[in-house]
Amino acid sequence: MPKPKRTRSRARSLVELLQRIQLQEQSNVPSTISTIDQLLNDAGSFGLYQKIQFFLVGLLAILPAMTAFNYVFIAATPDHRCHLPLINFTDTFQIQSNEHENYINQYIPLSLKDRKCYLKSINKNLIPCSKWVFDNTFYNTTISTEWNLVCDRLHLKGITQNAYIIGTSGSFLTGIMSDKLGRRTTMYLLILILVIVLNSTQMIMHSKLSNDKKLIIFTISRFLTGFAQTTYSITLVLLLEMTSATKRVLASNILSYFYTSGELFIMLIYYYTRDWSLTMWILTIYVMPFLCYYWCIPESARWLVSTGQLLQARKVLHRIAYINRHTLANSEKKLYDDLQRDARKRPKRYSYIHVLTSLFKSSVMRQRCLIIFYIMMTNLMVYLGIGMGITTLTNDRPYGIFLFSIVAELFGLCLCHFCATKFDRKIPLISFFTLCSLSILIIPIIHKQYPLISLLSALSAKLFISASQALSWIYTSETYPTVIRSTGVGLTVSIARLGGVWAPQISLLAQSVWFPLPYIIFSICSLIAAFFAIFLPETRTKLALPETIKQAEKSDNNILIPQQTLNQLIQSEIIINHNQKLPICYEEEDHDTHIEDISSSEHTKSQEECILMNIQQKNKIECEENKE
Repeated sequence: MPKPKRTRSRARSLVELLQRIQLQEQSNVPSTISTIDQLLNDAGSFGLYQKIQFFLVGLLAILPAMTAFNYVFIAATPDHRCHLPLINFTDTFQIQSNEHENYINQYIPLSLKDRKCYLKSINKNLIPCSKWVFDNTFYNTTISTEWNLVCDRLHLKGITQNAYIIGTSGSFLTGIMSDKLGRRTTMYLLILILVIVLNSTQMIMHSKLSNDKKLIIFTISRFLTGFAQTTYSITLVLLLEMTSATKRVLASNILSYFYTSGELFIMLIYYYTRDWSLTMWILTIYVMPFLCYYWCIPESARWLVSTGQLLQARKVLHRIAYINRHTLANSEKKLYDDLQRDARKRPKRYSYIHVLTSLFKSSVMRQRCLIIFYIMMTNLMVYLGIGMGITTLTNDRPYGIFLFSIVAELFGLCLCHFCATKFDRKIPLISFFTLCSLSILIIPIIHKQYPLISLLSALSAKLFISASQALSWIYTSETYPTVIRSTGVGLTVSIARLGGVWAPQISLLAQSVWFPLPYIIFSICSLIAAFFAIFLPETRTKLALPETIKQAEKSDNNILIPQQTLNQLIQSEIIINHNQKLPICYEEEDHDTHIEDISSSEHTKSQEECILMNIQQKNKIECEENKE
């Protein structure tokens, strides 16, 4: 006779609990929701407090985009040619008269390559230029026009961007600082560095120093600015640690949405000013209000508990509950006894060299880390290579093309948000990389015959690589355990910058070697990343973020129960009791299963847990009897 459905549901629920207990016994890692997670749920895992913090941190996330993509405009190289030393009138790029046109035809070579760097002498020999005139149709002043970063000095412009990317590699150091000093303290120190660097640089740029010295100082400033922009990875960890598992995707994508809006803002600023110095002044002024963030953004309660600072953690939790209009009145046991117990049981904090060594000693974590390193390197390389070079595919309307690329990136973020919420992490990531690879490969094939379709393919590549990058951030944060999460994210970002450093040089291969070459490289790297992503674990179904390396290793392992034990559970009178009412379970959007809240004041246990405790006690008694 078939078992009633209700009986099977109870048995299945008990089997799941027994699986978690077996996992706990095998790995010595707590399988239940930690106290800090329970307290965050009681205080409101995504209420008014989190929304305010997401907005404030989002405003800060605009800065990395503005400082990274201002390079597209402040360092743009307009069309140019050698300056003609005319006596009758001042030479300009635009043709002024027929006489002016005759001079141009006489002294400027016809070759598109030579006309930008050489003059024709009376003997028809080519003479290198010492001065240039620029087309001001789209750009008025840039560092390229002001400091003559063209021809044999073109590589100096690329060095300024390389300095910025190398500076962002300091995210490994800031990750260590974040785990050691706290998320808020590290974030504020980086804001302070950025304010000092931008203001000092702007003062020096208006001094009487030579252009070469200004270029050196500007390059150093770009390096320090890149280092200060590592606040992005720290704020991502901060947002992930102040909300529940169901909002991890939203926490990551909120920053991505604000980051993309930063690209739009910097484009609009330069579009209306057309002056690189004034654009930098506006950016400097925008940074100033963030000096008050030390008092606006509290420390991560999860980090405070992990470091034993329980008094401060309780204050943060009470503040969250107060703003979210929740109460922790029924959570005294969790807030004091359980939190104190968890703090005493927290893992020993080893040195970071020891932790990272342990991380790479684990074959499972070593494989995951190497795959994530490559994926993040490819993400950044392709993102910068396609995103910053998309305006060079055509000489017309650079602002319109850049605006379309921003829209494509926004669609990519929305696509990532939808797929990461409705589906697993792995399949969308593989799909994004594969589609990006195909889109990039189409660009050089049809560029000459169908430039518009080639441009649309570049926009599609920008869409898919943006979605892939946003999803990779989520993957990275969910993979590392809490004890080294910020350090791990920082290390990953630092290694990813190696791909970013090569992006400008690879893009220049289209001009110096062969136009399709950089696109072939980007396409192959994306396809390899899609293949490696197959070997990553699925992180979406986790209830809580991993706390230790052992827990991260076993996060995707399934514990099987022998069929004999399963049959005993189904047939046992302890389980099959039609008069009992089991706690109602519900499944949230990301398939995380939760048990309805039980009154903390009464400190009651769920009936399923009591049943399992009875089973364990019964087994202990039988073992003792057998010994006797």
